[in-house]
Amino acid sequence: MKRTTKPAEQEPEWDDSTSDDDFLDAISARMSEQEKRAKAVLELAKSVYVPCRRDRVAKSLLSRFVTMMLAKKAGRRDDGRIFFVTGDSGTGKTELVKRMLAENKTLAPIQRSYGLINPVVRHTLMGPATLKFLGLNILKQAGYKITRRYEQGEVWDIMPEQLHLRKVLLIHIDETQHLLKLTESDKERDAVRKALKGVMNYEPWPVSFLMSGMPGITALGKLDRQIERRSRHLHLPGVTLPGERILVLNIVTAMCEAAGLNHGAVTESDLPDRIAHVARYQYGRIAQVVLAGIEQAAFREASNLTREHFAHAYIDHSQARGYDHMNPFLVDDWMSLEPGLFLIEEDE
Repeated sequence: MKRTTKPAEQEPEWDDSTSDDDFLDAISARMSEQEKRAKAVLELAKSVYVPCRRDRVAKSLLSRFVTMMLAKKAGRRDDGRIFFVTGDSGTGKTELVKRMLAENKTLAPIQRSYGLINPVVRHTLMGPATLKFLGLNILKQAGYKITRRYEQGEVWDIMPEQLHLRKVLLIHIDETQHLLKLTESDKERDAVRKALKGVMNYEPWPVSFLMSGMPGITALGKLDRQIERRSRHLHLPGVTLPGERILVLNIVTAMCEAAGLNHGAVTESDLPDRIAHVARYQYGRIAQVVLAGIEQAAFREASNLTREHFAHAYIDHSQARGYDHMNPFLVDDWMSLEPGLFLIEEDE
C-alpha cells in the first residue's frame, strides 16, 4: 500500500496592506493547542479593569480642568493650563489617564465629512528626549506631515498655528520624566519654559497640557510662575493595607471570574496580602502579579487559582529559583522580605 504524505500548509502571503490583526491571527495559528487555550484565558483576564476611589477623583478633577480650560474671558478662551498626574512606578498612571480621557465626553473625537477631529493628541516618551524630538512627535500625532528637517525653535514656532488648524485643545505627554533627563541646565529648562508658554499663551488658540509620570515631573510647574499658577495636580498613592485590602480582593475576584477560575483558595487566605507585598503596594503591579498567577494556572489547565501558581510565577519573574526562603509565596515570615521581586545584586 502506497503511503501518501499530507502536503504542508503554506504560509499566507503578506504585504504592506495586511492588517496587524490579520498578521497576528496568522502568527497565533502556529501556537500549540495548549498555548491557544492559555492565550484565550489570559485575554479574558487582561480585559478586566477594577475601578476604585481614585478613578472617581481623577474623573472629577479632569472635568473641572476641562471646564476651566473652555471657560471664556471677555469672549475668548484665556491661556492654557497644565494638569499633572504623578505616581511611583506601577501605580497605573497610564491606564488611569487613558480611561479618564476616554470617559470625558467633552473631549471625544468629532466626525466631520472631511475627517475626524481629535481635540486630544497623545505622545509617550520611551526614553530621554529632547525638546525638538517631543515637538516633532506632537506635530505628527496631530496629523502634521513632516517634509523637511526642522530646528528646535522652528518646531515650537509653527506648533501653535498647526494645533489651531487641527482644533487640538489638549496635549497628553506620558512618561514626562524622560524630558527632564535632558533638560538639567538652566538654558535647557528655559527653552522648555518658553516652548510650553508659547503653546499655552497663543492668543488665537491656547492649548493645555496633561502630563503624567514620576513625582519629579512637577518640577516643570516651577519653571515659571504663570505655569505654576495654572497647574493642577493628582498624585496616585500606593495601596495601603489593611484599609484597602478589599481592593486587592476585588482585583483577584474580577480577574479570576473573567478567566473562569475559582479564587477561594486565594481570597480566603493571606494571599491577597502577599500579592500586595510582592507588588510593592502599587495598584498596577497588583493586577500584573495576579495575571502572572493566572498564567501559571492557564498553562496547567487548572480550575482553581492557588498559592502554588503564585510561587511559580514569582520564580519566573525574579531570581528566586533555588532560593525558596526568598519567595514570599513559600515562606511563613514573608513580611520580613523586601517588597517586590528578589533580585541578586552583582558584586562591583
